[in-house]
Amino acid sequence: MSRTFRVALLASVGTLSLCGPIAALAQTAPAPAPADERAVVEADIIVTARRSDERLQDVPVSVQVVTGDKLSQLAITSADELSKLAPGLTLVNDAASTQVSLRGVSWRPGSGTPATPIYFNEVPFDPGNTVVSLFDIGQIEVLRGPQGTSRGAPSISGAVTIATKKPNLTEFGGYVQGFYASANHLDLQAAINVPIIKDILAIRLATNIENSEANRVYSVNSTIKPSIKDRSFRGTVLFTPTDTVSILGMYQRRTTDKLFYNQVVGTGSPGAAASPVAFLGALGAIPANFNGPALTIGQRASVQDAPSIFKEKIDLLTVNASWEVFGQKLSYNFGRQFNRGPATFTTSDPLNMIPGFESYTSPSNIGLPEFSTHEIRLSSMPDADRPFDYDIGWFSKHSQGTLNFNAPVYLAGAFGGPTSLPGAVRTPNPAYVLNSSTNIGIGQVFDSFYGDVKFHLSPKTELTGGLAIVRDRVPVSLAITTFPALNNIGNLNVVRLGFPAAYQPLVTSCAVVGAFSGANIVASTAYPGTCDAVVPAGVGNATQNNNDKYTAALYNFSLSHKFTDDILAYATTGSSFRTGLPAISNPGLPTNLVTPAPETAKSYEVGIKTSWGRRLQVNASVFQLDYKNQLTTFEGVQYFNTVSSRVALTSLAFYRNVDSQVRGFELEINAQPIRNLTLNATLAYSQIKSKGALVPSNPGDCAGAAAVTAANPINFCPSVAGQVLNQDAPFSATTSGNYNIPLTNALDGYLRFNVAYKGNNPNYGNFRQAGAFRSTPAYAIVDLYAGLTGGHSAWSLGVYAKNVFDKQAELARVTPVNNVYGPYAIAPAGYDQVRTTLPRELGVTLRYAFGSK
Repeated sequence: MSRTFRVALLASVGTLSLCGPIAALAQTAPAPAPADERAVVEADIIVTARRSDERLQDVPVSVQVVTGDKLSQLAITSADELSKLAPGLTLVNDAASTQVSLRGVSWRPGSGTPATPIYFNEVPFDPGNTVVSLFDIGQIEVLRGPQGTSRGAPSISGAVTIATKKPNLTEFGGYVQGFYASANHLDLQAAINVPIIKDILAIRLATNIENSEANRVYSVNSTIKPSIKDRSFRGTVLFTPTDTVSILGMYQRRTTDKLFYNQVVGTGSPGAAASPVAFLGALGAIPANFNGPALTIGQRASVQDAPSIFKEKIDLLTVNASWEVFGQKLSYNFGRQFNRGPATFTTSDPLNMIPGFESYTSPSNIGLPEFSTHEIRLSSMPDADRPFDYDIGWFSKHSQGTLNFNAPVYLAGAFGGPTSLPGAVRTPNPAYVLNSSTNIGIGQVFDSFYGDVKFHLSPKTELTGGLAIVRDRVPVSLAITTFPALNNIGNLNVVRLGFPAAYQPLVTSCAVVGAFSGANIVASTAYPGTCDAVVPAGVGNATQNNNDKYTAALYNFSLSHKFTDDILAYATTGSSFRTGLPAISNPGLPTNLVTPAPETAKSYEVGIKTSWGRRLQVNASVFQLDYKNQLTTFEGVQYFNTVSSRVALTSLAFYRNVDSQVRGFELEINAQPIRNLTLNATLAYSQIKSKGALVPSNPGDCAGAAAVTAANPINFCPSVAGQVLNQDAPFSATTSGNYNIPLTNALDGYLRFNVAYKGNNPNYGNFRQAGAFRSTPAYAIVDLYAGLTGGHSAWSLGVYAKNVFDKQAELARVTPVNNVYGPYAIAPAGYDQVRTTLPRELGVTLRYAFGSK
């Protein structure tokens, strides 16, 4: 009976049978496969690295697979922890500091086209919205090497594909699992699978609830604890009306409420001697440590007076449809992202330079941002009589939205008179507050026409060639408007700035001060004996518009040969192209620094995959990437902001071009040395070296790097050929193991471990101290697991310890500019802002599964 006829028959009688699923629950589950069979299954993992189902060991691409079962076994619910399983890959979910790195190449928000796309059910969403919680996952593939001619989004270093579990068309089932751990870390996951019409229509519902104390950084000046409340819900429908048509639809909603603090380390402010002129006002001696005590990495502390408040509501929609017709396969992939989050409040005073008061910027979306992708692909079906296979397609991404930032500027007088010391006044006088509203419009119109042809030169030799034409347009706009918080000087739209009456020994009146400064000066009513400078509305306004357009051609070639059924060797070469966004959140930059040039790259790779029986696999590859104009971030570089007329720091969105070369290798070993014991070890090394350039730098970083002024708005220092540019440690490795202990016919015990090692980083995040790059030592994070499984793996109960030795290692560091309040800027802050590894976590896990799971 054909599938089409069954649909018509069932529709006519309105019958939905659940007898099969119910009966399935009553059946005895099959006995678990012997260890040898499990090894065979692991060796025959199926991947979609080349957009078709292939055995992992047969794919001439460097691929690492992380299954949903592996995530469950290691209590991994955050994408951040994937680096524990895939060395060389770094995923950081941290709002504006989100980071994706692979083979040494990093991407941060605001840098333009992602260097390493993250595909969620075949859709390359914004990485910041896919590097999040992981639940009900089928499989994650880490693809290394060029991806531009087989997937729509170009990438030279690789891509990460995340596939959620699909509905099962034949069997009812589901699971519930959870863990509770240190710092009130609670995670609950559940899913249920229901075949509505057997073999034709099924639905799968999944949810994830997670609470924790965020990054577990606590403030010495606040009793409010950091926290995260993350709620996710996903519904997936699979419809196969005929043997040749398949439609998979997924809708996911995730809401996040987060309170967090920025960790700082240092001695605290050393204070400052009395200053006769501070914004033209005498200021007494600023005491040492007025902004907080000395803090170390291990204290995991902040000095903020209140936490940042982050709220997010993200909806993701994906549709994956295919139709097999006339020996071809026509596929369509659609993705839509909805950002519905309210305004958030991010501290602008992480160094606590205004004691007793927390200053916030408030970013929010204006309207509903648009983010949608379309992909149409035509592929040949396998045919033993055809000497080639092909794959052609069109990929399109359209995104646009306007982000609004409201940020106050505190002028002298906001926290007391000209002689007030830090902390004396804790509520700003609105007459001395200048508000700033910034609207940033960012969009992208990207199209890619791509194709691959695989020539089967012999049963054991394959040659693949691919070509892609990409067109990229990046419309970006900026509008900054400033306005006073209070208008109380006549009918003038003004703010006020405190000055002393005695500007010089001979100055005796505000009129004389006005004559000296050229400004409109009036007597202050707030602080008798001083003068106010009338600042007209509109001072500090700025606009910027970009509509850059680019076109490029990409290629990829691969030659592979199977010397035996167990030995595959391959060589690949490819190119890539990536545009960078203008430095839109760095107003006041010199014009020639606003927009970086597009990045181009060429890749060369040689690899081998071997299987030694069913108990040992060894895969290895070596590669080289040659970059022209590599987009390299230079966060934390001082520049003179002509809008605010003061020194500012470049943000993550400030990218400059550096010609560079990346060289490295990867090695993966999977083994089963004895029955019931499996071991895995993966090593990755990638080092980026400059080919020589001038790069933005801070005063004192090199000869001639002087103080930043209007005449010297930014400094440049030479990046000599051979200088290491790695932001992450060049070398990383992971090793993991699982030992099953048969106890009875229906009860097993298990012991598991995972060790993630990061080598020494000689050029830690491009962070300089005293003109020299800072290095960080190597470290290792050890996780241990133990427990019981029963009912033929239907349930499990376990305990775990993550970061057993409580290693606190730096992952990022930046020195913010001490300019949140001008009069106190004469006192050095004494702190750096850092991000570190999470502390030790002890937890207990429980899981129960039934049916199709």
